[in-house]
Amino acid sequence: MITPTQEDYLRAIYLLAEESKDSVKVTDVVDKLGLSKSTVAQRLQDLTAKGWITHEKYGPVHLTDEGLKIANNLTYKHRIIELFLHNTLGIPEDEVHEEAHMLEHALSDKVIRKIAKLLDNPTHGPHGKEIPKFKN
Repeated sequence: MITPTQEDYLRAIYLLAEESKDSVKVTDVVDKLGLSKSTVAQRLQDLTAKGWITHEKYGPVHLTDEGLKIANNLTYKHRIIELFLHNTLGIPEDEVHEEAHMLEHALSDKVIRKIAKLLDNPTHGPHGKEIPKFKN
């Protein structure tokens, strides 16, 4: 079973790769998550052992196919929730990220798909970023 912390790491790597289109470095993950390099290095070892990333010491961090699927689906959930909070509940755009972050770990895939259907299966979140396709 994956933990919320592990999901956060995978999503951080996913977002860094999405933003830069370059290799993701450990220092990028450190900066993104605001944690110490030693903490991040330990968690990256854990993710490597689970088969969700590949990473060699001093090398870039890459999501495996399974890690990419997890991060992609979490990003899908996050952006659907942001859109729901903003468009349906009227929560200001600058406040939806933190709320979505808490809910993305709590809501099931089934509930998220129902919310997406309610929203007419949107393609972009409230911040203009593309909502990736959910991968089964």
